[in-house]
Amino acid sequence: MRFWIFVFGLLVLPTLSIVAPAQASDDDCRPADNQTYVQGGEECLAIQTYLPGTPAQTKTLVIVLHGDLSSGGPADYIFPVAETAAEMGAVGVAMMRIGYSGGGRSSTGRASRSENRSEIYTPDEMDAIADATTRLKAHHGADSVVMIGHSGGAVMTGVILGRHPGLVQRAMLLSCPCDVPTWRQINSRKPLSRAENPLDYIDRIPAGTMIRLVTGSRDTNTWSRLSRDYAADASARGIDATFAEIAGANHNLTTEMADSAEFKDAVRQVVTGQ
Repeated sequence: MRFWIFVFGLLVLPTLSIVAPAQASDDDCRPADNQTYVQGGEECLAIQTYLPGTPAQTKTLVIVLHGDLSSGGPADYIFPVAETAAEMGAVGVAMMRIGYSGGGRSSTGRASRSENRSEIYTPDEMDAIADATTRLKAHHGADSVVMIGHSGGAVMTGVILGRHPGLVQRAMLLSCPCDVPTWRQINSRKPLSRAENPLDYIDRIPAGTMIRLVTGSRDTNTWSRLSRDYAADASARGIDATFAEIAGANHNLTTEMADSAEFKDAVRQVVTGQ
C-alpha cells in the first residue's frame, strides 16, 4: 500500500485518480458528475475518485473523510487511503468536507476550522455527507458502503453510522474524539454546544455493522481512551467493534501510523469485510 506523510499540508499528486480543474460552481454541481463533484444536501462537495483496475465480485464504495485541518492546508493527505481501497478492488472516494479543498478543487460552504468552535460537528454537515454518499452509492452501483474517517472526519463517520442507520456497513474511526464532551474536557477546552457526539448514536447502529478504531499511543489530541471506551460500549451492544493502539504514532496520519500492521489490517478488514 502506498501512503504519504501529512506534514504542513503536503500536496499529494496521485496518478490513478480522476481530476478536474477549478472550483465547483452551483452550475457545475447540478447535475454533478459524481467523479469530481457530488451534490450533498445544499452543498457541492469536491471528491477525488479512484476506480479499481480489477473490481471485486461484490462492488464496494469506500468514502474517506479528513479531519478539521486546524492548521490550514488541503485535505490531500487522505487521498492515498482512497487509492489503497481501489487497489483492493473497491471504488475509493476521498471526500472534501463542506468548505474544504483538495486536489485543486473546493467544496462549497464554510469549513469547520473557519467556524466559531461552538458551530462545528453540527447535523447539517453529517447529513450532507450522508446524502452525497447515497448518491455515489447509486452512481457506482455499489452493494456496500465503507466509511473511513480521521479525527473530525471520524466524528462525522461515527454520527452517520447511527444517524443514517444502514447506509454504511463497515467503518474505520481513526484518531477519533468519539466522546466529544469528554474530549473537550480533558483538553481543557470549552464545550461545543451544538456538536453531535458519536457516543450518543451507538444505540442506533445496526448490529451487523463492523467498526474498527485505531489511535496512536502518542496521540495527545484525541487520546486512546476515547476510542477504546467507544469500542467497548459498541461491543457491549453486540456491534463488531475493536480498538487497536499503534505504538509511537501521534494524532496525524504519518508513516508511523500508515505503515503499522494495525492500521493496514484495519483498512483491509473494513474494505474487504474480511
